Amino acid sequence: MSLDRSILEYPVPLATQAKIANQFWAAENVQVEYLRLYFQYYAEQCRIVFQSHKMRLPLKQHQDLVDITTHILDNASRSDIKRRLTAKYEAADGTLYDALDASIDLAVRLVFMLDVGEFPNAFSGRRKLVWLNGSTQEFMQQTFPVQRKLSHGGLKLGRDFNVSSMVRIAGFNIELTTNLADHLRLRDADKTVMVFHHASFLRIHQQSSFFPTRFIDETLATLALLFPQGDRACKKWYNKQDQFDDLDHSVLNCGSAQRRMDTYRYWHDRLVILKEEFDESRPSTLSQWWNDRREGTQWYTLWVAIVLTLLFGLIQSIVGAMQLYKAYYP
Repeated sequence: MSLDRSILEYPVPLATQAKIANQFWAAENVQVEYLRLYFQYYAEQCRIVFQSHKMRLPLKQHQDLVDITTHILDNASRSDIKRRLTAKYEAADGTLYDALDASIDLAVRLVFMLDVGEFPNAFSGRRKLVWLNGSTQEFMQQTFPVQRKLSHGGLKLGRDFNVSSMVRIAGFNIELTTNLADHLRLRDADKTVMVFHHASFLRIHQQSSFFPTRFIDETLATLALLFPQGDRACKKWYNKQDQFDDLDHSVLNCGSAQRRMDTYRYWHDRLVILKEEFDESRPSTLSQWWNDRREGTQWYTLWVAIVLTLLFGLIQSIVGAMQLYKAYYP
């Protein structure tokens, strides 16, 4: 049986991927080729957690992970899951409690693509996300609450609010992330925007009852904003970020963009922060000046002034050269 294979096996065989997808999300008819990027993440997370806890980790096979995710998807509390794992593993091989906690955190990471837990070999500088108690669903509700504290008066999510313009015009850095909790987070120190780009993974969860109501649809809507369908500049930018097989190209087909700020509930405040920073940014290089057409009249006025200045400067240089020539050769 393919789930009896080692969790450290890479790449994960296609037959095993199909079984895991079915067990994790009841995705019987899913085309695993669309989850290629997800299973790279799956293998990487297994490797990180295993190296952090070495041989103490009780998980050896994919089936071990599936067994834990079954409890998670049954909405069991963390304490109940840990009690069951203790009864299953600790008496047999002396597995330590921290290794059991790591096993639970790994399962949550793989089901929901959240950086849950702390691992010695996995420092990322990200905000810590720890599940201490309560059920899985309660934890997800706490992780993704409604965020509508900031005012969005006067802000418009225009067509220029996309990853390409953020980079070319506003000088933002875009960092593609595998941590859903970091989506749309702005790191002020280096003007970096985190973007969770795993659209295929999000679509699998569209019928999930664990995420807050319409949370997944709203997240896909933010991707439609950042990667407008048919936008060549955004497609070109995305294709340059990594090898073709290491990108989720379905992010370029997330449907029509929802541009009304008041329709966003969970990502509202982060969108407000990003849009304000985007609107307040001013070009600092010649290429940014050329690409910045957010205020069309000012853009044309600026470049007409530059062209006229250069033209008059050229004329003055020519006239000056002619006068100098006549002075020496009357």
